[in-house]
Amino acid sequence: MTREECAARAQRMLWGAVSTLQEVEDLLEFLASIMPDSPADMLEYRVPYDIMLEVEGDIRCSLNDDLRPMIARLKRAAVVTQAELVRHWGEVKKARIH
Repeated sequence: MTREECAARAQRMLWGAVSTLQEVEDLLEFLASIMPDSPADMLEYRVPYDIMLEVEGDIRCSLNDDLRPMIARLKRAAVVTQAELVRHWGEVKKARIH
């Protein structure tokens, strides 16, 4: 298999991974949405967090910091073309000269 064939196959297969990750995103978003509001004293760190607030915070941070950026990167990888890469390379190279 050539590099181009391997890349094309990987791009096609990425859509399955993206779909699975979007299902995980939906599940985590649902879990975070059903949790009741936390007391202001906890949110302002006047009293210790309880387990629910910690879990909710970890879910929301994982969604925003890790999962959603990963989904976006993989979607881009699934559709990137050689022409785009060559154009980007040229822009970077040009920027280094100036």
